[in-house]
Amino acid sequence: MRKSISVRAIQDTYFNKGLDIRVQSYNALALMGILAGVLVAAFEAATRANAAIIIPCLLLSAMGIVMLRVAERRKCYRLCSWIVVAAAFMIAFPIMFFSFGGYRSGMPCFLVLALFFTSILLDKHSRTAALLVELILYITCCLTAYYYPETVYHFPSEFRFMWDVVFSIVLSGTLLLMVVLLYSQMYRISQLQTKELIRELTIRSETLEQYDHMKSDFLATVAHEINTPLAVISASSCDSLDLLKETPLKIDEIKANQEVIVRRIKLISSIIIDLMDAVAIENGRLPLNRDHINITELIKDVCDNQFSRLDNNNNRITYKLQTGLEQIWADPMRVEQLIINLLSNAVEHTEGGEIKIVLEQTDKGQTVSVIDNGEGMEPDMAHRALKRYASEKVDYWRHGIGLFTCHLIVLAHGGKIWIDSEKGRGTTVSFTLEGDYEHE
Repeated sequence: MRKSISVRAIQDTYFNKGLDIRVQSYNALALMGILAGVLVAAFEAATRANAAIIIPCLLLSAMGIVMLRVAERRKCYRLCSWIVVAAAFMIAFPIMFFSFGGYRSGMPCFLVLALFFTSILLDKHSRTAALLVELILYITCCLTAYYYPETVYHFPSEFRFMWDVVFSIVLSGTLLLMVVLLYSQMYRISQLQTKELIRELTIRSETLEQYDHMKSDFLATVAHEINTPLAVISASSCDSLDLLKETPLKIDEIKANQEVIVRRIKLISSIIIDLMDAVAIENGRLPLNRDHINITELIKDVCDNQFSRLDNNNNRITYKLQTGLEQIWADPMRVEQLIINLLSNAVEHTEGGEIKIVLEQTDKGQTVSVIDNGEGMEPDMAHRALKRYASEKVDYWRHGIGLFTCHLIVLAHGGKIWIDSEKGRGTTVSFTLEGDYEHE
């Protein structure tokens, strides 16, 4: 158990996925250098006990431990890489070359290892300079060993030569394999991260594209909503100007035109207020001035004073209001705006029909329903109508600013609003204002 924990700790500290490939390569080189120094020193101590080899190997292992810890704690991997390259590949390598059989040993494997790790650990001009120095040193060592063979330690037996070559191949091969595996792992992680990034960017792009379409639709809708009453205002104004030129003056017709103009101006004002309120409520910047209100009286007041102004389609209004209900704690202006918006939406989509308002006590609060027998909505439209400026008028898709504002006002009061509708058979919009009837 202790061994597995130790290995796990080494993996988490020196080879976790968050470390750069150069850092992991540095750590692999340091750990293998420590292991190689200890193994060679132990083998030499068991065979010929040559202090000239044992001491440098142990010093090399000690240096590996120090450099590994310093780099891990101080995060100075660039400086430590330079020190390791200089100490191991430029100073220790020539000593080991002559102490371990020269070019007739496993030292060529270590040259390949030195060139490989130098290429990884260093960068730019420093890498080029270090590689040139290492090649020059190796060529110099080979020439010296060739012309002065007495400077090189020759293995006393074929077995020692074979062991040195095998050890060098295994050690260098293991290190190279580790780095290749690290590169492969980081490549897979990079691929996964790239795919995830592409997926996220695709989702964001689609979202932005959707928002762009929504913005375009919204601007077109606002222009349409305002242009319609403006066209009526323009026509009524031109008609009034023509009537003013006639004699005798037709006061009743001029007055009727002015009343149309006033209603359309109020409609434009209502659209703008709804837009401003929707933005304010969404951003949490619309305070509610709550008070104790009687919804029954508020509904009667709206129906008596607003319906005739809102309805131009020859509808009739009826209401069924439960009596004896307690007052609720809400913003009277916002609740009035809510009922006016629902009533306005109902009369706009109903012609020669009946608009009915129902108030009743339910388990969750007081529920108001505005019911019409007008054109109705498709099921999908009814599902989305309260979510974001979405509504339907005949075949023209536009933004239902009033409905969305109603949705936000109800949510601001902690209530619930929903729609029941069927194409060609009318619409019922209901909302419930919950609790706090006796607010302290």
